[in-house]
Amino acid sequence: MSISRIFEISKRALLANRWAIDTTAKNIANINTEGYTRRRMDLARLTVDLGFGGGDMSLRVRHRFVENQLGYERQDLGRYRSDEMVLTQIEGIFAEPLDSGLANVLNEFWNAWSDLANDPESRPARTVVREKSVLLANTFNRLHRELRDLQTQIGTEIRDKISGANRLIRRISDLNEEIRTHKSDDLLDRRDLLVGNLCELMNIDVRERPNGEVIISTGGRILIDGDYKSELVVDARAENGSVGFELRLSGDGREVTITSGELGSLMEIGARFIPETLDRLDLIARTIAERVNDVHRRGYNLDGVSGTAFFARRVSGAADFAMNPEVLRDPSLIAASNSPDGPGDGSIAQAVCDIRSEPALSNGTISDFYNALISRVGSRVQQAHFSLNSQELVVESLQNQRDAVSAVSLDEEMTRLIEYEQAYQASARMIDTVNSLVDTILNIG
Repeated sequence: MSISRIFEISKRALLANRWAIDTTAKNIANINTEGYTRRRMDLARLTVDLGFGGGDMSLRVRHRFVENQLGYERQDLGRYRSDEMVLTQIEGIFAEPLDSGLANVLNEFWNAWSDLANDPESRPARTVVREKSVLLANTFNRLHRELRDLQTQIGTEIRDKISGANRLIRRISDLNEEIRTHKSDDLLDRRDLLVGNLCELMNIDVRERPNGEVIISTGGRILIDGDYKSELVVDARAENGSVGFELRLSGDGREVTITSGELGSLMEIGARFIPETLDRLDLIARTIAERVNDVHRRGYNLDGVSGTAFFARRVSGAADFAMNPEVLRDPSLIAASNSPDGPGDGSIAQAVCDIRSEPALSNGTISDFYNALISRVGSRVQQAHFSLNSQELVVESLQNQRDAVSAVSLDEEMTRLIEYEQAYQASARMIDTVNSLVDTILNIG
């Protein structure tokens, strides 16, 4: 081997180890940088004749299968996290089993009628019936109002999440263009971090091309592909007083279904779960108003007058549940007797009280139906807690597997740094040795 060849080999080794040192130093400097993927020297890019293949000599160390799986699991994590937060708020609105909950208020309402049945000529007992009825009406009104307010807040949150998703789509599309024209590991790290954030917002499918670009779709609809990008557009619609949301793509105007991520959770709860809960609550309110009015109209008050409705005549649900204004002003209009000449007869008041045990809704009592409603809410909350805890463990496990490959280990990097420095020094000594040998040869004679 010629001396010039030895010089060339040593120079190349010197440069390779210098780049390896720089790569290791970059890993150490970015040990706490979010989304950073560990780099390593790609010695395979050295050509056969010891030349360099050009471009960046480092590679991102990745576990693609784990990264793909982590993306899908983060979609479910975003959904369960949002489910737990919103469903816990719904559970708090019903405030069961506290004294302010509808179950206790309704029980006090029936008990007030029972007390009136035991003392049908009592004006104070009628006043208590009025007070408990007002409390019942206020509780129904409050539940409806707070559930509607929460639905409105969810609508605002949905729009904010969509705006956030669209910002991510634009930034990922811009990075796609930069990667296509000037691919670099730093750009790929930034892109992957944004894609991970988008996963927590909505369900997406991600495919990476050999040149580093990504194709992102949701529900079979393309969001990003090369120069093409399509953002989300939300349309609010009102149906039977309930607000629903329809998502379309700005590119082709076609409807898209979001089933996971935070957006999927908010849309399912805001457009389906809350409306269904309100429907059940409205049914309870209408049933109570209709059944009590039917019985009360047959009874006679202290003045021997019958045919008076106890609740408002046109109660459509929890929102407008209220007492008859006339009875509200004058509790003596409350009927307790079954005959005009028998003020001591409390059979009507007892009949109203007995409504509590009638199979009025779905072959069960009003309380049974309400308890089923509360159980439905509680079951969803428990399911959300369990699902979130389980999903956090799944994501944590996948994240640990990813970090074992892609994250920076200070101990490992320091060891490699020492190895590269020693190899660099060995290359420098080789050059010094050959240089001394050349000087010796030239000085002979």
